Amino acid sequence: MRNMQHVGGPLRRMLPRAQLLAAGRTTIFKRFAFAGRPEKVEQKLNQARALPTTPARTRFAPSPTGYLHLGSLRTALFNYLLAKATGGQFLLRLEDTDQVSNIPSYLSDAEQRLYEDMKWAGLQWDEGPDIGGEFGPYKQSDRLPIYRQHVKELLDQDKAYRCFCSPERLDEIKKLAMANGEEMTGYDGHCSHIPVPESERRAASGEAHCVRFKTHGSSGNFKPLFSDLVYGAYKPPPGSVDDFIIMKRDGFPTYHFANVVDDHLMEITHVIRGAEWLVSTPRHVGLYDAFGWKSPTFAHVGLLTDQNKQKLSKRHGDIDIASYRNKGYLPEGLLNYVVLLGWSPGKGTKGTSEVMDLQQMVEKFHLRFTRGDIRVSNKLDFLNNKHKSKFLAQSPEDLQAQVVPPLALAIRNLEKERDHLSTGPAPPQLSENIDNDNVAATLGQFVPAMATAGDDAAGLDYNAAYIGKVFELDQKTYVNAASYVKRTRYLFWTVPTELYRQTLHEGLRDVRCLFVRSPAAAAAENGAMEHQHTDSEMDAAGIAGLFADALRDIPADESSWTKECLEEVLNPLIKSIYGMRTSPETEEPWGFHMLRWFLCALQPGPALIPSMVVLGKTETMNRIQRAIDSIA
Repeated sequence: MRNMQHVGGPLRRMLPRAQLLAAGRTTIFKRFAFAGRPEKVEQKLNQARALPTTPARTRFAPSPTGYLHLGSLRTALFNYLLAKATGGQFLLRLEDTDQVSNIPSYLSDAEQRLYEDMKWAGLQWDEGPDIGGEFGPYKQSDRLPIYRQHVKELLDQDKAYRCFCSPERLDEIKKLAMANGEEMTGYDGHCSHIPVPESERRAASGEAHCVRFKTHGSSGNFKPLFSDLVYGAYKPPPGSVDDFIIMKRDGFPTYHFANVVDDHLMEITHVIRGAEWLVSTPRHVGLYDAFGWKSPTFAHVGLLTDQNKQKLSKRHGDIDIASYRNKGYLPEGLLNYVVLLGWSPGKGTKGTSEVMDLQQMVEKFHLRFTRGDIRVSNKLDFLNNKHKSKFLAQSPEDLQAQVVPPLALAIRNLEKERDHLSTGPAPPQLSENIDNDNVAATLGQFVPAMATAGDDAAGLDYNAAYIGKVFELDQKTYVNAASYVKRTRYLFWTVPTELYRQTLHEGLRDVRCLFVRSPAAAAAENGAMEHQHTDSEMDAAGIAGLFADALRDIPADESSWTKECLEEVLNPLIKSIYGMRTSPETEEPWGFHMLRWFLCALQPGPALIPSMVVLGKTETMNRIQRAIDSIA
């Protein structure tokens, strides 16, 4: 193995040392460090990775054939940070010239969604299709005359030629090459020798053709070696680049051609994109050289993979950004999560933290990216929680404004599921053990406060003010909208009668009896057990009646039905209620158990008395009565 070297990058492989030397490669690539790299070369690469001293112009150029996903957001973020860290400009450009990829009807709003998702994330562009700019237009479909002009320039200089080969012939070339075991199945240059006058005549007569770039030949257009900020010097395998198409048969430019022309004319200085484009970059560099233009600085960041090292896709967890918003994640938390996928602010330095808002990312940004594929982490909930805590301390009103719409969406989704179950062929049966993943089967009707008119201005179906109160009640436990709605569900929905029965039976399974200790016994030193004389055995219905009696005289207005007033009235009663276990025979406080049963059928949730304040007196008293009725 001493005669073999490991070549890094997205096409990592072992090659003979002699082959590497012949190709001018004398370095050994590894995932995290370069072993054997001359010190001066390493220093030069590190210098290149330093932020430029002049303002950088960067761009994010998605295709509007789909929604914004995690990998695309990361690309946009890295380019945004570089521009802002150097006092430059961040551009948004739509690459919409692919006429073959017809946009499905459900993606007809892809362009508008792109704008919404980018703005929600906080990545505002300085130039773009919707706001214009000095270097527009910023949609490729609006720049067709520009591309045709530059194609003509290459044709006139014999750096490109028209290709009249039919799609059927091109398929045959690939099939034949594969049958012969050839690794390269590119174009064979068949039309490169057609005389220019004949080519022009056939084109003028309307014969279908594309235009190909001359990568080889006497003009010497193609110089494949280039330096990447992540992978260093890169040179594609010999013969891997054919005479590629720059203008398609439909008159639209290819991505390879249009992005080069646009980047030059828009004065883009740096291009940060996914490593899948690394193998195509020699084509782009060849075009820059053919036009006599200076190419931008390239940085190809590693591909995102799941925990099984599968490239992220819709099948492997790469959901669109709007779904994160709808789940109630904060844009600050999502951006913080994304920036750490292949980049780090630096570890081991005092004061360095991975928890950053957008401005802090700008201040800490550098061009030292992780080399190789990047596994997505499970830090999203952790980071989102950190930013939530920061909002709670600095701007709780802004946090609530961001969280209430996703909460309303989660409520609507659960209500639809509940409606579907309740209108099925048979009423839902509650399992012996409540399944918290199927909470729709354990819900009653909406509480009255939820049934009031929604906030049309905010686009909500339900009472936004009430949802806000519920969120404020237990906001420190908030992770995302769906989990929060499940945890606090009995503040939005009532408790079904069957659930009252079932949970009381389960809760009292090991309890021989319930009893209420008299005030004298309750105050006895060390909790002396004198219940044979001073305690009253009582069933669940009787204890429920005691709670109803204690609450009945408290006025229902907001100034009276408060946490302080409820605690003053209920705490003595709660402390007087006990249950006697059967084995071993011990007594335990059962006041809070009973109160939790009245309010939410013993299910986990927020603090009980504050929950009563949010529910209000009428709903609280109704729940106690429904609990009593369920026993009968």
